[in-house]
Amino acid sequence: MDTLEYKDLFISESLEHLDRLNQALLALEKDTSDQQSLNDIFRTAHTLKGMAATMGFDQITELTHQMENVLDKLRARQQTITSPIVDVLFECLDTLGMLIEEISTSELKNIDVDPLLKKLKDFYQRDSEPTLEDKKALLTTSAEVPEKKEKSEEKKLFGGSKSAEEDLNIEHMEELIAQADAEGYLTYGVRVRVAASCSFKGVRAFMVYKALSEYGEIVASFPDPQALQEGEFDLEFLLLVLSQRKQELLQRSLKNIAELESYEIESLTIERIEDFFGDTKAKAKILVAPSRQASKRKNRDTTGRAVQSIRVNIERLDNLQNLVGELVINKIRLTQISKQHSMKELKEALIQFDRITNDLQDEVTEVRMVPMEHIFNRFPRMIRDLAKESGKEIELEMEGKEIELDRTVLDEINDPLVHLLRNAVDHGIEIPEVRIQKGKARQGSVRLTAMREKNHVIIKVVDDGIGLDPVKLRQTAVDRGMMSPEESERLTDQEAVNLISLPGFTTLQEVTEISGRGVGVDAVRTKIESFGGSLRIEGDPGQGSVFIMRMPMTLAIIQAMLFSVGKEVYALPVINTVETIEFVESDVKFVQQGEVVMYRDSVLPLLRLHRILEVPGEESKSIDRAVLVTEVGEMRVGLLVDQVLGQQEIAIKSLGQMLKSVKGFSGVTILGDGRISLVLDVPTLVQ
Repeated sequence: MDTLEYKDLFISESLEHLDRLNQALLALEKDTSDQQSLNDIFRTAHTLKGMAATMGFDQITELTHQMENVLDKLRARQQTITSPIVDVLFECLDTLGMLIEEISTSELKNIDVDPLLKKLKDFYQRDSEPTLEDKKALLTTSAEVPEKKEKSEEKKLFGGSKSAEEDLNIEHMEELIAQADAEGYLTYGVRVRVAASCSFKGVRAFMVYKALSEYGEIVASFPDPQALQEGEFDLEFLLLVLSQRKQELLQRSLKNIAELESYEIESLTIERIEDFFGDTKAKAKILVAPSRQASKRKNRDTTGRAVQSIRVNIERLDNLQNLVGELVINKIRLTQISKQHSMKELKEALIQFDRITNDLQDEVTEVRMVPMEHIFNRFPRMIRDLAKESGKEIELEMEGKEIELDRTVLDEINDPLVHLLRNAVDHGIEIPEVRIQKGKARQGSVRLTAMREKNHVIIKVVDDGIGLDPVKLRQTAVDRGMMSPEESERLTDQEAVNLISLPGFTTLQEVTEISGRGVGVDAVRTKIESFGGSLRIEGDPGQGSVFIMRMPMTLAIIQAMLFSVGKEVYALPVINTVETIEFVESDVKFVQQGEVVMYRDSVLPLLRLHRILEVPGEESKSIDRAVLVTEVGEMRVGLLVDQVLGQQEIAIKSLGQMLKSVKGFSGVTILGDGRISLVLDVPTLVQ
């Protein structure tokens, strides 16, 4: 079988399973009596093992197989869940992540899993009698909730619950097949023989079962499903299938399954069933009772065809977004043409075209939206490891995981969130002994929340640690030669708090491996502002700190303010624009060699874009001038322009690799008349 075509699908699904394993193992570490989480871990590891074995990835297969052995022993309460076992399981998940990455990048990293396999085998082979508590729990589970114990067992890979199985009964079979025949189903007997060299017979049996299930219903098997799942059969197994499809289609479905020595599919009548199972019929199993089979097939017929979701390569979504952007540009062009030519038919067609384009744009934007959960779920494991490394006790609370963001924005904010959370652990939360002395709870709290506000998303990182002391921050800035004592005294408390986002600023005397505020917060602010977002920092001494990120929901098609400087037209995202004001040249004052105007009882610094952007020609000498008031972090800046052209929807295009390092611009767009307009990036423009 050519597995290369399934490689991307394997990587995608494996990463999902890995994320699920991390979440379940974190839950199990908090509550070692959580049998549901333990079962989830076992089932997910089992699925991952089967996928890897199918693809021929032996290291992943062997590692997950040994994990299963340990997990099975834990499920049977033959061993107690301890911190060393959990640590080794987490180490296994990290190694699985590296192995999957190795497959994804096709770069050989020579990952040695033998030490981990030895640790797992040591746990598995270690004699460990159930403790008294384990025995009590086992008795409670058996005596008080027998049904729950039945349900908590691992679900069969081969469908149906254990209670639905019964020994093969020819009378029942006759009833079942007669009913199926009346509904247009054919009965097939499938005889499969796996190769003698097959290492994972259960996996091959599962693949056969899954392939046949796509085209029909498997109603009986030999051996029973549990034995098939565990690979506890010689080399041959039998299945009875009801299907409305032709025999050739079922045969083709088994064609590409590796390590099958042979397979035979034959059409059966009621009289032939007993001969098909032969001497094995006493041990064969009906998987679903006949009385339940008809309704199950009926439900399958009506719901099996309703595919609720499909996997789409992200490149296709990017291409679709680009095409919508082209439509938006042409819509603007047509709007301008309609203003030049008074044609009733054109205006009517344009109204309809505008509505359809807007609806298409909304749909494409929604398709690209990904829940915050996509990245939020990575952080509990990270906080757990960092807390353990630093000797702290920290509880991570998360809210708003269902909030959706454009995939591009989501990718951009991952690193800023990592920086802020690492800073909260390293700089914010105190060690337990210090917290107790301060009258705080022994366990620190870090809260990560997301909320939607119109066309923006607000993300907060809050901790209840040492907070931010403006006095200490001022003194640190002076000690590091960043400003004079007099300059530091003129800073407001909020401006002093903002000092932590200056490059190289840190209150720690020693650099730690976990974080460094001077690098982390500076990188966060720069990253967020690079795509039109903003960062606000708050904090009280001893009470904790708050980092608030405000960002657009999408970066591809946005509302922008268009303005002219000389003969050039530029765009500025509306998210960065506060308002537009007018003034006369006589209102301009000079403060520390910089131009300012009075704005709402405060001083507003001015930037003459004609000079900064080096626009050809002389600057306008008009007495009345327009100023776009924009926000740069906590500061407001006025951009002096020649004329404000108004607000317009634009499709932003990347500048490309050659111009990526050019400061002052975040992208480019095409106007309705075909002209190119640069999109300003104010934070880098004023640096």
